[in-house]
Amino acid sequence: MSRLAVRMVPAFVALAVAVIFLSWSHVYEGRSQTVPVLVGWCALVFTILDIIAQTDTRAGRLLHEILSGEPLDSAASLDTTTPTSRAVAACAWIAAFVALVAVIGFIAAIPVYTLAFMRLQGRLPWRKSAITAVVITAITWIVFEQLLSYKVFEGWVFGGQF
Repeated sequence: MSRLAVRMVPAFVALAVAVIFLSWSHVYEGRSQTVPVLVGWCALVFTILDIIAQTDTRAGRLLHEILSGEPLDSAASLDTTTPTSRAVAACAWIAAFVALVAVIGFIAAIPVYTLAFMRLQGRLPWRKSAITAVVITAITWIVFEQLLSYKVFEGWVFGGQF
């Protein structure tokens, strides 16, 4: 398999997931579909940008530099093992977040996930990680629960139901 094909696999998998999620989000009616549709469209746009960023076109190289911070032809971006292991790690973090949300809900999962991700993956100091976790949780709660009056999923432990 060529290097380009290897680099494109995660982007096309993400595109398929985004399309499926966007289709699924239309199952909801009225206001309850607002956030899933927004997430679906954002994911679709970002995956298309990622696909373009993987190409060896002028636009692709520019997007790759913007999104990754490194030139497309750098040694790190040509190494096929590093992006694959990073993609697997990213998927594992996302799966962990989804599982955490299912068990304890969004408002409780966000600070736990943010703190763990920033400390373990980002290797940032405890203080910066904790402050970021609190701020992200507060913003999420204020925007969704207070301003939009959107009841976020509470998790199975706290009585949430799908």
